[in-house]
Amino acid sequence: IWKNIAMMGVLLFVSFFLLGNLPDELFLDMGVEHKAGVEIAMMMLLLPLVSFVFTPIMSFVSRHNEYGADEFGSQLGGKENLVSALIKLVDENKSFPKSHPLVVFFYYTHPPVLERLKELGYDASAVNKVTKPLEKDGIFTFIADEK
Repeated sequence: IWKNIAMMGVLLFVSFFLLGNLPDELFLDMGVEHKAGVEIAMMMLLLPLVSFVFTPIMSFVSRHNEYGADEFGSQLGGKENLVSALIKLVDENKSFPKSHPLVVFFYYTHPPVLERLKELGYDASAVNKVTKPLEKDGIFTFIADEK
């Protein structure tokens, strides 16, 4: 947690430093005066671009930390218990255990469950055999097709 807080602090510091040191010519070219209100408006316009660049980086760091948490949890409570808990989470939350790699890259702070199970040495193709699929839901139907 402290690493994420430190990373966000550095990101904020760099962002505000760059915003505070924008050249006056930039504002003159836009036809506005260099005032605090204009800088805030500029920040609001540029924040989505900065966020687009840094979201995958933050997500990658978070996913990396989650693998470490899984390793620690498996050492502390046993791999079988962690595997069972992950399968129950997918089953009870009705979440999809697999997602498109681009969605995972940009937005997932946790690795998909199938990747976490594979990392623990569990045959993820057997997930549909361990958990009973819900009727007319199809959440686990694509897992069997992965072979």
